[in-house]
Amino acid sequence: MVPSENSRNQIVMGIFSNAKDRVVERAALTYLNQSLLAPYGKATSLRLDSAARTLRVEVELKGENQSVEVDIVGYEITREGEQYYATIREVRTSREWLTTLASTQLQNRRFELPAEVGRLLILAL
Repeated sequence: MVPSENSRNQIVMGIFSNAKDRVVERAALTYLNQSLLAPYGKATSLRLDSAARTLRVEVELKGENQSVEVDIVGYEITREGEQYYATIREVRTSREWLTTLASTQLQNRRFELPAEVGRLLILAL
């Protein structure tokens, strides 16, 4: 059976979306390790699914024997004038106490992004 033109287009778009996500992952991993996470440890992996709006980060924290997994389920990147913001809808981690902390401190809050990061994310995601 020959795929329809619509299904071929979906396959091609999926390939481009997947490739775009891999590029953003590399840039985001570098950014996180050089800025936000530097005092606390380092992210060892980051997996983005922009179509599903999910993000998984594995982090090795200073003083911890095991890595911590952080799942962001639902996010938005917005622009208001020259300012860029990220909003996280739900956070889950591999540590119950950290999930509780993240839920109260990060969920449904808007965080300002550096302009260069925001511009990249708006274009890429």
